[in-house]
Amino acid sequence: MSIGACLLIYSVAVLIIGPSMLRSLTRSGHAPKCGVAAWLIAIGSVLVTWLTIVLLLIIDAIAHWQRRGSLVVSCIKFLCEIAAGNRGFAPQAILLALISAAVVGIAVFGVRFTRTVARLRIHAHGHAHAVRLVGRPTTERDVYVVDAAERVAYCVEGKPDTIVVTTATVAALASPELRAVVAHERAHLDGHHLRIVTVLRGLAAAFPHLALITQGVDEVSRLLEMCADDVAARRYGHAPLLTGLLALAGGAPASALGAADIAVLNRAERLALPPAQRVRVRAQAALTSASTLIAVAPVGTLVLGASGMLMCGG
Repeated sequence: MSIGACLLIYSVAVLIIGPSMLRSLTRSGHAPKCGVAAWLIAIGSVLVTWLTIVLLLIIDAIAHWQRRGSLVVSCIKFLCEIAAGNRGFAPQAILLALISAAVVGIAVFGVRFTRTVARLRIHAHGHAHAVRLVGRPTTERDVYVVDAAERVAYCVEGKPDTIVVTTATVAALASPELRAVVAHERAHLDGHHLRIVTVLRGLAAAFPHLALITQGVDEVSRLLEMCADDVAARRYGHAPLLTGLLALAGGAPASALGAADIAVLNRAERLALPPAQRVRVRAQAALTSASTLIAVAPVGTLVLGASGMLMCGG
């Protein structure tokens, strides 16, 4: 129980402190890859910690079932007596209601996550298939041009993944700018950014009241755009990408990642005035330290608990 109690305290602390701390560290976007890693590590550590607590409770109950004095076993046996009606009808009814609510809650979380991810994937795959039917393939792999008056460029997950560029975008951008925009979208596909965002949106639907996850969706999406910006800028330069970014209007579908749909002003400022190397290094160091602390804390708790050195909780 001591390990489980400390893990629970850890997860609550990350849920409370994590969002504001991570927003502060990633607001500038000086180290977007490290920022994405920090958010994902924080979210993943909380979810894994919850699963670990449940597993520890089960192991403790199995290991000490025949012994007296185990808090977990005592609680389980006490709850079994209530469920059997040995403590009266009212406690039995309350316990059964709580158990039913817990089961329903877990089922709701699972259904929300699965349904959201499935809906986004089905919509994206259908959109990619439609684009390949009506669009015109280009000389670049998986890039299709679609007749439309809106200036839009985006990528969408499919079988295979597809990069969509409208005729208005082709007409508005010079060749270097268009290549930079396409490189930005290809960086999303190569980095599996669409899948990351889809899973986070599923988690946000399952846990709509957890700021760490709901804010994490927006922050990770913004940082992934900056990651793609960096890839395109390294290949074609900051100026063509900045010009292409400002020329495009946000109009990508919800299941896609568009070149000019997320944090445009923040990204434009970042491209126009790239941070100095020492600023990037400081940001990377701060985020790496935070990520390491978040990741190591629960592991350290388990190690100390297994060694018998941890005395936390009853």
